[in-house]
Amino acid sequence: MRLLPLSWARGLGGRLGAFFYACVPYERRKTLATLERAFPGSDPKWRHATARGVFRNLGRGGAEFLRLGASRPPEDWTAWIRDVEGFGYVRDAVDSGRGTVIVTAHFGNWEMLAAWTARQAPTAVVARQVYDPRVDRALNLRRERNGITVFGRNTPVRPILRWLKEGKILGALADQDTSVDSLYVDFFGSPAKTPSGPAFLARATGADLLTSFCHPLEGGGYRLVFGPPIPLPPRGKDAMDLWPAVQEYTRRTEQAVRPQPEAWAWNHARWRSPIRSASPGWDPRLADACLERIAARGAAAVPGAPA
Repeated sequence: MRLLPLSWARGLGGRLGAFFYACVPYERRKTLATLERAFPGSDPKWRHATARGVFRNLGRGGAEFLRLGASRPPEDWTAWIRDVEGFGYVRDAVDSGRGTVIVTAHFGNWEMLAAWTARQAPTAVVARQVYDPRVDRALNLRRERNGITVFGRNTPVRPILRWLKEGKILGALADQDTSVDSLYVDFFGSPAKTPSGPAFLARATGADLLTSFCHPLEGGGYRLVFGPPIPLPPRGKDAMDLWPAVQEYTRRTEQAVRPQPEAWAWNHARWRSPIRSASPGWDPRLADACLERIAARGAAAVPGAPA
């Protein structure tokens, strides 16, 4: 991938992704089921086309990631990042000495987003360990070559808190049903288990809580969009205090995904954990409180409906 011209590498990666989609029925069925959950009543042909696009995007992103952190720098950053919007929100926090938690999603090329951000200011990411330790080491070495500090998901919280208190940037993916501390918020019309850690870390350190998404552009390249700070409550012991912030960065994720659904990783079983059942990182005693908040949000969105 590093030896090929950039356009050829992207094309080959996309074809490999489409080949994987065609050859792995389990991943194909899971992706189609998740799309149907989010877009009920949608045309099956549209879902199949979108699902193939998902794997093409993942393949292209993988090819690009293999080129990042190579022995030579990318031939020209404008071939990768063609437009940036809203980075002033991050620059303001960094220049003021405040830490910054940037929430993003498995959308577009999130590794490219982290690599570009690390070129602007000290940046770390929280990364889940890959099933194969050899692959995990290779991925993290590539990230480190791009100037990114990597905190494993099982890292004690103190080094992460120290990083933010030093006024640095922390990137976190918060769009999947995982085993970390979570709350249920509305995502595409259904309650979805969503990591609350980014909001907790920002509140605990006084850091700004922002969002950023890496939008694919026609012809190759990306547009990075950074959103304004999300309000955070004062420190407290009630886990539900963080619910509005978690809902807001989830709303922004949906807002980014809807116009470009093929750019998001629908192959993840986003709604796999029942809200009333215990699961890692989730206390089902909060189910009613989360459902009440989701219902109130839905009612407020309907004109003339009681909040």
